[in-house]
Amino acid sequence: MTAPRKPLTFSGMVDAHARVAGRIAYTINLDLPRMLYARLLRSRVPHARIARLDVSRARRVPGVVAVLTGEDVLQRPDVVPYVGLVVRDQPILALDKVRYVGEPVVAVAAEDLEAAQEALDLVEVEYEALPAVFDPQAALAEGAPLVHEQQPWSGDLYTDLVAHTRPGTNVCNQFTLRKGDVERGFAEADEVFEDTFSSPAAQHVSLETHACLAQVEDGRITVWATSQTPHLLRGELAGIFRLPSSRVRVIVPTLGGGFGGKMYTRFEPIVVLLAQMAGRPVKLHLTREEEFVTTSKHAAVVAMKTGLKRDGTLVARKATLLFNTGAYAHIGPRMIKNGGWASGGPYAIPNVWIDSYAVYTNTPPAGAFRGFGHAQAAWAHESHMDRLAERLGVDPYELRMRNLLVDGQTFTTGQVMDDCHFRELLEAAARGIGWDGQAAPVREGHRVRAKGLSCTIKATLTPSTSTASVKLNEDGSLNVLTSSVEMGQGLKTALAVLAAEQLDLPVHRVHVSEVDTDATPYDQGSLSSRSSYAMGEAVMLATRQVREQLLDHAAVLLEARRDDLELAQGTVRVRGAPERALDCGQLVRQTRSGNLLGHGTYASKGGVDPETGQGLASAHFHQAAGAAEVEVDLETGQVKVLGYHGAVYAGRVINPAQAELQTEGSIIFGLGQALFEEMVFEHGQLQNGNLADYLIPSAEDTPQIGLSVLEHPRVDRIHGLGEPSVPPVGPAIGNAVARATGVRIVDLPITPEKVLRALLSAEC
Repeated sequence: MTAPRKPLTFSGMVDAHARVAGRIAYTINLDLPRMLYARLLRSRVPHARIARLDVSRARRVPGVVAVLTGEDVLQRPDVVPYVGLVVRDQPILALDKVRYVGEPVVAVAAEDLEAAQEALDLVEVEYEALPAVFDPQAALAEGAPLVHEQQPWSGDLYTDLVAHTRPGTNVCNQFTLRKGDVERGFAEADEVFEDTFSSPAAQHVSLETHACLAQVEDGRITVWATSQTPHLLRGELAGIFRLPSSRVRVIVPTLGGGFGGKMYTRFEPIVVLLAQMAGRPVKLHLTREEEFVTTSKHAAVVAMKTGLKRDGTLVARKATLLFNTGAYAHIGPRMIKNGGWASGGPYAIPNVWIDSYAVYTNTPPAGAFRGFGHAQAAWAHESHMDRLAERLGVDPYELRMRNLLVDGQTFTTGQVMDDCHFRELLEAAARGIGWDGQAAPVREGHRVRAKGLSCTIKATLTPSTSTASVKLNEDGSLNVLTSSVEMGQGLKTALAVLAAEQLDLPVHRVHVSEVDTDATPYDQGSLSSRSSYAMGEAVMLATRQVREQLLDHAAVLLEARRDDLELAQGTVRVRGAPERALDCGQLVRQTRSGNLLGHGTYASKGGVDPETGQGLASAHFHQAAGAAEVEVDLETGQVKVLGYHGAVYAGRVINPAQAELQTEGSIIFGLGQALFEEMVFEHGQLQNGNLADYLIPSAEDTPQIGLSVLEHPRVDRIHGLGEPSVPPVGPAIGNAVARATGVRIVDLPITPEKVLRALLSAEC
């Protein structure tokens, strides 16, 4: 047998030069001959019936080619007028009513953006206002106005989801988890404490805003889209337009950032309909303001009740999580599962009761966001852990260490844990900031410094499927065909490295494709920090098939036993006789193969019982810890993060430089949500939907960042790094602020106003 491949270490990015030179073909930069430009008229009221809609003047504007309304869509027997991956509840364009400020009502395609905007300005629309609800508590109150009078449930994509709605309410879906006997656990506890925490809606703020270019020719749809889930988009478009998937083509160039905001179907059906009507290509590129009403992080309220023994051992937890899914479901019914089971944290708790709700409100639809429910849960469970330590009078580090999961213990879903590294990570994070649980806050004048910790767990999408194909060419170069999306995370580089090491090729001899669903095989999506792990495994399996073919051919041509052959630097040679060798290109040419093809499929198994939440929640768990040192100005309430140390488990590191950069980026992403980021609504109207009013971290806000990227001796296990380091940031900072000031901020972000208000309340 041939020896296993030696792991390849590579730093840099295979597309670095194209990025620096500005040659990446982002969707927003694409043009086609005779292309039209689209604009959307959006609702200005949060909840209303459409009493009158007149687009006649808009149709007469010079340069306007197509005007589309919801009624036009409804009249099309060949079109399903609703969109929804899980719950088909959102009309392509508003029909009889609007449900949030920003909902698309009319779409226009014109020769230029000026004509399109002029047409929208001439649309006449009258609304009959309806009562509205804007937060999940109000939406669940008895007698609350209903966002949807009826709640359609159509999705069967996820087999571990069932419809747990309540007729006559705003419950979009409910996830329940039951482990052990929680009431018995509370009875056996020496202490029981309760807390409630909340986090607001937040924006992804990808550098590239959403865009879509559609062309319809001979009944065949081609879409260029900013999508993290191209095959799911193709499937939904095929269903909406009642076509076989083979008649729908989705092309996805490199994205200018995603963070979960570019998953699933949004406005692409509108662009396709305009292209059908016009008989010409149509492009829609959202403005930054439109981004804010297209998708966001779920706002959440999390109530926790925990029972402990006097020695700090956790024995029971009950949690209720309310996620504001907005006016339409999108992925909310699934996201609540992840947020739900994550509320137990990375701790061994024998008795757990969790109810997690997706709640309809008259706000813009929320969707996937970096962390996918875990960040909201982590803010609650890690703030709660510090509160528990404070009440017990123990070191929060020691309380965590006593309860962190180790191999052989069970997660909240009952899954038996293995490959646990939580204690190592928390130890590394604490060491990185010089944690001393006995140290008092340091005060200098009106400024005070202190430190805080957190430790988190995150699942990856399970079950899920990725497929890849590879082609070894006659010159010995290799093409990797994949539908995983490069969006700045360095995925092309990672896949090129994994393929190259199987054949011992130079990385520059490997080319990783862009996504084209006509040519690239199925992938469930570039999401859940799964691509390097799942698609990486598929690529390695495919390349190993080519490797086996090379060895078979070489055994014949070199007249050697197959077991005596090895691959080295793009050649197959006889071990111990390097002069007896053929390079990979020669083998392809001399066997007249044309090329050698390989195909690999990775499919994880698992899932939880939809009634009890028990089962295999994740193929593996992402593990991270964080520690922060903050300085609080007691006169202004200003919080400054002086230093942060992030520790994350990577399994195998493919590219050390990218691993560190990805982790640093995650930490800065979390910093913004901890201190600044919040979508502010007033009666359903977003007040800060632009980058002048919505604050994100700048270089001046970024602290000294230390990193511990933990590797495992086993080189065949890869853990994605795109998300795990985000959830620990908020609670680590929040715990440090509480330790410094003696007051606890329970609602993110931790703004100066909240700190001052809490300090003043504490003095009263």
